[in-house]
Amino acid sequence: EMEGLEASGSTYICTLCDSTRAEASTNMVLHSITRSHQENLERYELWRTNPFSESTDELRDRVKGVSAKPFMETQPTLDALHCDIGNATEFYKIFQDEIGEMHARTDVPSREERRQWRAALDKQLRKKMKLKPVMRMNGNYARRLMTAEAVEAVCELVPSEVRRQALSELVGLYLQMKPVWRATWPARECPDQLCRYSFNSQRFAELLSSTFKYRYDGKITNYLHKTLAHVPEIVERDGSIGAWASEGNESGNKLFRRFRKMNARQSK
Repeated sequence: EMEGLEASGSTYICTLCDSTRAEASTNMVLHSITRSHQENLERYELWRTNPFSESTDELRDRVKGVSAKPFMETQPTLDALHCDIGNATEFYKIFQDEIGEMHARTDVPSREERRQWRAALDKQLRKKMKLKPVMRMNGNYARRLMTAEAVEAVCELVPSEVRRQALSELVGLYLQMKPVWRATWPARECPDQLCRYSFNSQRFAELLSSTFKYRYDGKITNYLHKTLAHVPEIVERDGSIGAWASEGNESGNKLFRRFRKMNARQSK
């Protein structure tokens, strides 16, 4: 599933910088925050009203990808909960690709093959982690999927020892980076991980562009890009990603749903 600018079919990937998907996959780490939420909202209005009566191409270049409503639902910067969910969704796909040894294939796997890999992964996670398959990734599933125990279980299904080591290293790096965007005050709560964040993200990016190139050649997801490129700058500027996290919103939504149910007309 696409989020943010990607959801509107844009070649731009990020609501925080002017990077295209191709640029973000070539240079995974070195990006500065160049967009603000307010500026993006203004760009959307420009696209909607076209005040200078420009051609589609001129207008598209002016608004830098902010051209459709799905963008309006994105967060002002980076949201810790959806960062977890977006990245876990991607790792869930990587796990399936590794089970199917996609790195060694040149052909496109059939839907049936992909279904088999997913079924094998779901069965293993249910058996080893008591994780039931979900239709749509949620926070609880994401948190349990991204653990050392889960990757150990997945590695049992990966045929090659070299690939098992690479997958373990990739998830290990991710787990070292994760506390930095989950913490309320990273500088106080996890100073060591914060110090190593740039080094870890650089190594993570190297692995994606070499060992996992079959999946990240010319493309990268919105949240992986933000995780690798923008977390340190946001932490330096705002103190934490948690300052922007939507967990408060999430619980508000749950509460609202509950009240809506209570106030709905009861069908007899």
